[in-house]
Amino acid sequence: MFIKQITVHFFAIMIALLGIIPLATSQGCSQPSNLNSSVLASGTVAFSWSSASGALNYTVQYRVGNAGVWTSGGVVTTTSQVLAGLLPETVYTWRVRANCSTFSSVATFNSGGGVGGNTACSQPSNTEANVTSPTAATLSWSPIEGALYYTVQYRLNNLGAWTNGGSVTGTSISISNLAVNSEYGWRVKASCSVYSSVALFNTGVSGNGGNASCSQPSNTEAFLLTNTMVELSWSAVPESQSYMVQYRVGLSGAWIGVAPTTATTLVLSGLLLNTEYSWRVKASCSDYSSQAVFTTGGGGSAGGGGATSCSSPSNTNTLSVAPTSAVVAWEANPEALNYTLQYKLELGGSYVTVGTFTAATATITGLLPNTQYVWRVKANCSPYGSDVQFSTTAAFNAAASRQEMATSTQLFPNPAVNQLQIQTSQPGARVFISNITGVAVADLTMVEQQELINVSNWTNGIYFVKIQQMDGSAQTSKLVVAH
Repeated sequence: MFIKQITVHFFAIMIALLGIIPLATSQGCSQPSNLNSSVLASGTVAFSWSSASGALNYTVQYRVGNAGVWTSGGVVTTTSQVLAGLLPETVYTWRVRANCSTFSSVATFNSGGGVGGNTACSQPSNTEANVTSPTAATLSWSPIEGALYYTVQYRLNNLGAWTNGGSVTGTSISISNLAVNSEYGWRVKASCSVYSSVALFNTGVSGNGGNASCSQPSNTEAFLLTNTMVELSWSAVPESQSYMVQYRVGLSGAWIGVAPTTATTLVLSGLLLNTEYSWRVKASCSDYSSQAVFTTGGGGSAGGGGATSCSSPSNTNTLSVAPTSAVVAWEANPEALNYTLQYKLELGGSYVTVGTFTAATATITGLLPNTQYVWRVKANCSPYGSDVQFSTTAAFNAAASRQEMATSTQLFPNPAVNQLQIQTSQPGARVFISNITGVAVADLTMVEQQELINVSNWTNGIYFVKIQQMDGSAQTSKLVVAH
């Protein structure tokens, strides 16, 4: 009988070693948890798990799909293991046990990228990408209860193999050496979860990232506190945990990020005098809002913000101009109770508020003769509309009138996309073009009355074109480049 029992145990051990049935193990410790898989290359995967108290070693098993015979990955004394030679782009399941436990629950991974991990906790949400430079970004997400660490992956154009951004115990990570002006996809997983859905960000444009599980903040408003300080506000998003604001000079260039806030207002200080800024805001669960605009300098409304329950006034027209005044009009909005009118010098300065009107027309007074201005109008339920250009007249003089006609210039198209054509009535004119910060981007002499300039490589935004004629007279116009 004793010999028979030894024989039975011997065969049981041999069968288990051949993988036919699992070998019974001691249950003196808990199963390993927080299973994590990370694809290092196609067909090569790194496994990791949390340690089990009292364990001397661990055994990993894996198989293709969810069925079939388990393959042993060997015995290790650490809480991680790398396996190579797997089939590419194939879904595998795997599990691990300590020498003193039974096998863990099954986790899944894809040898070509895949989701990895287990599902003991939910995926990270509220993913956020903040572009900190043309080649770097900080990625963040909401914490997951029970997670020991988080693993981030990203890839260019959201295509091809994922790049490991690393693992961290916190809820944010910085990645660098990115391609300029490029779109990236990224995702994050907790040690106890599968990867989140893919979020996007652009290194050259937005740094917006994020997801879209809630609506964007609306009713953006800007109000000047001082000439260099502005208070921004927006409507609350019920599902949001925090808000992220970005701003920049003009309508182009790199966004400047501000630390997240849980409030629906934010004060910006140290701004440039008499400068136009654009800004936008996103909830932790949304994409960025459409950009709004404000201008520093002066007092009162910074412009561009305001309610968004109705559209900006349309069909804006300058009906007549005089040396020191102009009559302007716009199409009445049935939803509006009143309108606010502002104007300023075309080449700079702060907006001057003319007043609030219930009619859809008003007169601007106190202007300088023979000067270029812009005006804009908003309804009480809308943001400001686009600037409308006009020039006041000088006292009528036939000779001066002929001179003005002789030196007039034309820029078209405006806004320019790829090419700008300049046309003047006199050859030999000199053309100076600078951006909104005063940096020269072009300086040339027109051999003929027409000149074609390539602007396809220029940054989107506002430029100033000065045409100086050979007789010394000059004219400056505003140009918008929008690819």
